[in-house]
Order: sequence, then structure tokens, then C-alpha cells
Amino acid sequence: MDVFPALIAMVAPLLASGFIALSGSSLGERVATIGVRALFVSVIAAGITLYQTTQLEPLRLMLRSVPEPLAPTILVDRLAAVMMVLITGVSLVIHVYSRRYMKSDQGFVRFLGSLSLLTFVLLVLVTSGHLIWLFLAWHGVTWLLRSLLAFNRTSPAARQAGRTTLRVQGLGDAALLGAIVMVYSAFGTFDLTTLFAKIQDGTPLPVFGKGTWWEIQAVTAITSAMILSVMTKSAQFPFHIWLPGTIEAPTPVSAMLHAGIVNAGGFLVNRLAPLYGSSPTALYILFVVGALTALIGASTMLTQSSIKRTLVYSTMGQMGYMVMECGLGAFALAIFHLCAHGLFKATLFLNSGSHIHKARTEFKLPEAHQAASATGFALMPWATGLGITLVLPLVILLMAHGAVNIPLFETQSTMIFLFFAWVTSAQAIFSLYRLNAVASWKISATMVAALAFIGLTYLWAGESFTHFLYPTPGQAVAYFQAASWHQGLFDAVILLSTLMVVAVWVVLYGNAHGVSLLLPRRFEELHTRLYVAFLNCLYVEDVLRALSPFKQRRLASPRPSTSLP
Repeated sequence: MDVFPALIAMVAPLLASGFIALSGSSLGERVATIGVRALFVSVIAAGITLYQTTQLEPLRLMLRSVPEPLAPTILVDRLAAVMMVLITGVSLVIHVYSRRYMKSDQGFVRFLGSLSLLTFVLLVLVTSGHLIWLFLAWHGVTWLLRSLLAFNRTSPAARQAGRTTLRVQGLGDAALLGAIVMVYSAFGTFDLTTLFAKIQDGTPLPVFGKGTWWEIQAVTAITSAMILSVMTKSAQFPFHIWLPGTIEAPTPVSAMLHAGIVNAGGFLVNRLAPLYGSSPTALYILFVVGALTALIGASTMLTQSSIKRTLVYSTMGQMGYMVMECGLGAFALAIFHLCAHGLFKATLFLNSGSHIHKARTEFKLPEAHQAASATGFALMPWATGLGITLVLPLVILLMAHGAVNIPLFETQSTMIFLFFAWVTSAQAIFSLYRLNAVASWKISATMVAALAFIGLTYLWAGESFTHFLYPTPGQAVAYFQAASWHQGLFDAVILLSTLMVVAVWVVLYGNAHGVSLLLPRRFEELHTRLYVAFLNCLYVEDVLRALSPFKQRRLASPRPSTSLP
């Protein structure tokens, strides 16, 4: 495999950052062209690298002039190549957007230089084949993120956001460093290729504290420490407290963060997949953490009135789904989710910045919309939605007990993955409940089509991307099997989730079509209390602020900002 395209993709943003720092002030607004052209070259080189990884063996390049335990190593496999294309592509779009959006800002040159440097550090992170250099890039992202969040130095809120980010992510970085030390203690290497070979050669894995009361498998201790780093970088509950502060940064920074940096947790789990695949305990922890974060993030998102805060908590929920997929052993699916989220979230943030800027410069009242009155109850779409909502969970339970034998679903985690497809399609069906009752057969057909399309898309993504990232026979299946649940727990989760989804479906559809469903008054009071609690994100930020040894104060009315949103 030719190393030249991969090196070009990595070095181009670094050269652009250096050139901008040295001569950017003399070029004025033309400095943006440097970053755009460098990223364009980087995107082309990353695309060539991705094509090469599909045809040839992974690239491994070591710098021999440095002593072997610390020698920098470049590892470009299919996972790294996919991440390179995502990072360079998103960064190119953000550079093009920033050329006009940030041109009137006093820190325009400093911003572009930092953005190009951040792109380079992210590329080093995803291509590192050595744990020490991976950690240096991981920690470098933390400092660059802190700098970009505090970009507007005249804003106390922006400076506070930078400090909070540094403290929270610094905790995770320390945990990652501790885990790396444990890796060397247990396996005697920092090199990822050597580490994976030792894990997969069939010899018994090392044990810490053997013969003592605190005896623990080395991989369990290592992956548990790394989970803390995943939680801080990918904004998992309760370490999400730094994420709302990202709205204080310029919109391109928010886009780069929510499309790239916050996804680093999912990448770290995939990069160290052999470690996590050897520790079912770590996978269970990831699933619980991800599920809790997804539920809280999505619920909080629905209560926000600010467009940027809505997108922030949407990211939190999506990162919860990504970590939850890792906890199911669906590592490749998490990367597919990571890429899809990066693309659409960057678009949403850039578009929100344009609308906010337009709202500040063009004062117009919003268009008046009159809420439609509830229509009569439509029996056909209600029965269709209820029927197809019940079918798939029943099939999943039958497959779990062997009553239905489909070779594609040979592991329990794959069936849980199919259950996620059902939940997603059920959400799409929910979106149809407000449609008018006329022509109900069209609504029914749309419901069936939504279920089929989403289910087949999930299956295609799960199968195709898994075989692409993990082509070794049996490797992906082993990860799924490591994440298997107890059969009774599996049945309970499927049944309870099904009952909850169906109950909500019936209530929402009935209320939208004028059918009064008698609910206890206490339920309405609980609904109000929950709404207020999620509006304040369960008061986690307030509690941690009160417990923090650092002096912090709520900034109710910060001074006007000279930077763009």
C-alpha cells in the first residue's frame, strides 16, 4: 500500500495551519483560501487512501529513529480511512462556510489556524497505531477544543465554557493515561498491532491482583478505565455538562465539535475492539451508560426553546445511541452511526448559524400558524399502526427462543439491533398520527412502507458495514456473542419496551384524533414536573456547580459578544 496519499492527507492541514500562523495577518481575508485549498487536497488524498484500504492490506509505518517502546506508528486500516474521509470532508465544508461567516471577526486568522490544526490532530488521533501517541493526540484535542470554545475572549460565558470543558475532559484524559499504563503493565507493549496479536493468540489473558480479594481480569480493568474517557469525550451522562457550553463558541466550532470531536468515544472503542470484545463486563457498562444518556438527552432536547441547545442535547442523545451500540458489540454499526451523525449534525449547526445571523439582521415576525382542530378517529390507520407495531417484537422473541430460524440473526445482540430498527420505525409511524383522517388507506400504506424501509436500511447498514470494517471471518460474530445478555433479561426488556411503545402509541394517536383517554390527574402533574426537570437537564449542572471546589457563577446576562454566534 502506498503511504504517500495518507501522509498528504495528514500533513496538508498542518502546513496550512503553520502558514496561516506565520503570514495570515498580512493576507487579510485571503487567508481563508489557504485552509480551503489544503483541506481540498486532504479530502482527495483521504479518498484515495480509503480506496487503497479496500484493495490492499492495512498500512503500518513506524519511525525507526525513535526507541521502539515510544516509536510513533501510523496504522491506516479501513476504520482509520473511513474516519479520515469523514474528518477531512466535514472540515472542508466548515472551512468554506467560515470564509464568509467569520470574515468580519477580529480573530478570523487565529480561528482558521486553530481549525486547520485541530483537523491535523484529529487525523493523527485516528491513524495512530501507538497508544502513547494516540493519547497525546487525544489530549491535544482537549486543549484545542478549550481554546476554540473560549475563542471570544470578551465573553465570560465563553471563557467559563472553556474551563469546564478542560476540567471534565481532563478527568477522562487522566483515566485514559492510567488505562494505557495498565496495558503496558499487562501486555508489555504500547503498539496496537502487537497488543491485538497477544489478545487473539489464545493464551490466557493477564490478571491483576491474582490470588487476592481484588483479583480482576486485566482487560476488564483497562476497558473500565477507558470507559470514563469515552464518557467525558462523548458527553455521556453525567459528564455531558461541558456540552451546553459549546453554544458560546462560533457556529463553525460547534459544527466541528458536534460532527467530529464528540464522536471520538465511538472511535476509541472500535480502535480497541479486541480489548472490549474480551470483556463482556465493559460491554454491559457501555450499554447501560449509552441507554441512560440516550433517554435523558432525547427527553431534554424536546423541552428546549433555543435552536442551538436543542441541537446540543440532540447530540447528547445520539452519542448515547452510539455508545449503546458499542455495548451490544455492534462496533461497525456505531461507526456507521458516527458518520451519519457527523454529516447531518454539521449541516444542522451551520444552517442554524445562518438562520440566527439572518434573524439578527432581518427583523421579521414569524409566520402565523393556526393549529388544526382534532379530526375524527381513523380506525384503519390506527389498526394498521397498532398491528405492525406488535408484529416485529413478536418475531424477535420467537427468534430468540429458536421458534423461528433465520441464519442472519444468529446472535442475540443482532436481534436487539433489529429491535432498535422497530423502535425507529415506530417513531416514524408516530409522526403520521396527526394526519387528517381522510384517505386513510394512504396513511396505512405509508406506515407499512416506513417499517419496511427503515428495517431494511438497518439490516443493510448492519451487515454491509460490519463486513467492510471487520472482514476477518468470525470476528464481528465474536463481538456480538461477547455482548449477549441473560435470556430472561432479554425477554423482559423486549416485552417491557413493547408495552411502553404501544401504550404511548395508543395515547398519542387517540388524543390527536379527539378520542379522550382518561388519565389520572396525578399523571398530568407528573408530566409537568418531568417537563421542568428535563428543561433543566435534571439539575445535574446545578448540583455539580454547587459541589465544585472551583468558584463558578451563573452568567445571567453576559456582556455583548463581538464574535458571531
